[in-house]
Amino acid sequence: MRFSVVCPTYNRGPAITATVDSVLAQSLRDWELLVVSDGSDDDTDRVVAESARADRRVRLIRTHRHGHPSGPRNLGLAEARGEFVAYLDHDDRWAPGHLAVLARALEGGERFAATGATRVDTAGTVLHVTPPLALCWHPELQLMNAIFQPSQVAHVAGLAEEVGGWRRSESGLEDWDLWLRLADAGVRCRTAADPTVVELVDPATRQGSLIARHGWEVARFPDGRAARAAYRALKDTRRVAAARDALERDLRAWYADLAGSGLVIPSGWAAGPPEVDRALAETVAEASIGGRELWPDLAIVPRDGHVALVHLISCVSQDHADRIGALTRRVMRHQMALYEDVLGGV
Repeated sequence: MRFSVVCPTYNRGPAITATVDSVLAQSLRDWELLVVSDGSDDDTDRVVAESARADRRVRLIRTHRHGHPSGPRNLGLAEARGEFVAYLDHDDRWAPGHLAVLARALEGGERFAATGATRVDTAGTVLHVTPPLALCWHPELQLMNAIFQPSQVAHVAGLAEEVGGWRRSESGLEDWDLWLRLADAGVRCRTAADPTVVELVDPATRQGSLIARHGWEVARFPDGRAARAAYRALKDTRRVAAARDALERDLRAWYADLAGSGLVIPSGWAAGPPEVDRALAETVAEASIGGRELWPDLAIVPRDGHVALVHLISCVSQDHADRIGALTRRVMRHQMALYEDVLGGV
């Protein structure tokens, strides 16, 4: 068995058929599909069982209700018989060549691999296609960004268990938690530019309701009045041009440093310096520094004995947010200088 595909589901009903059919349509045929029903109480199990009767490579595994995907994914890993494990969320679909692309990466000696994705809304409208730059991989990039959704990822069997398996996260970011632990363990990810996954973006889902629970401090003040004055100064949109310039200069320097320390370029992208520079400029143009609001994730947070300006982040834990803050201060030197210049004048 080449691939074991782990698909956790809960009350997806007949809609899961499109997901299952996308596995049945894979050009690489040597796989098993483990659909782990997390205590579904609608007709999901019946629909999956029908697919299992039609194709013995499909298996239905039923479990008690966990209320999150980590438990079902771990059960799927325990039942997996393949050389490689791939993940598929129950509302996503794969292009027919998805497993073949992952197989090429994993058979080349890497233990962890991922592809690009096309993100669509509930009406099927394309919202975003992963640009090649966003599929560049490095431990520092993995620290700063989740990079992949589960449906994009595969790894050699047993790898997830080596770092503790899937864990329930109060932040709801179980996937980022696992990818980060793999990076911390020294596991490198091979990526492919091919957008072989269609991922549903639905505000009604659990992922669509994630809250930024953690953050890193930009500065602290003795009282709320001083913090509000600093907040207004940093949010002044007259500084948009300076903020964009600082961001672009920092990103160019950071990626140049990463290129000398193991940066993974996705296969299928001829990424010479001009292509990388152009992609970085496009990233800056699409960044959260906009004409209407400057640094929208900046917030005033009362703390014991002081009031802080904090960049709120949807990340794994406060320890993770602290690591992001430390790396930001190290690599975003021009932005940090801009902060200091603005705050020094308040």
